[in-house]
This record gives sequence, structure tokens and C-alpha cells, in this order.
Amino acid sequence: MENKFIIVVLDDWEGLYYKNELISEGHEIRSKELVGLMKQHKVSDVNYEYLNQEGENIVQACGSMFITYEEAKPYLEEGGYV
Repeated sequence: MENKFIIVVLDDWEGLYYKNELISEGHEIRSKELVGLMKQHKVSDVNYEYLNQEGENIVQACGSMFITYEEAKPYLEEGGYV
């Protein structure tokens, strides 16, 4: 995995992944928090991806984002990469 952040979006919930690990989640990853984490981890690239309906159902049932990005990958929408 490249040295970048991936934000996985679910309707009104976001999970921030770095090197495969969930490092933050909430209703919104605010820009101030994101910039601070980018400086801390020396990251200059952020991608946004979106969960499909099956992934949304799993996250809503668990009440939390997937612990790793690898767990989330099967549930990402095709072409949802920004």
C-alpha cells in the first residue's frame, strides 16, 4: 500500500485508513484533523472510496467501519475511486 490516506465513505460516516489500518472514523473527517494527520504521517495524497450497499449494511450492523482497508475492499463501489 502506498504512503497515502484512503477515506472510505458510507452515507454520513467516514473511515480514514493509513497503511491498511483504520486510524480515524466519524461523521466527517474534518480538514483540520486530516491536515494534522497528513503532517504527522508525512502523507501528501488522499483518495476517497465509497462502500456499496452490502458494505453499508455490514458497517451499520457493526456500528463501526472495517478495522482494515483490506476488509473493506470487497465492498467498495466500482469506479468509486477519487
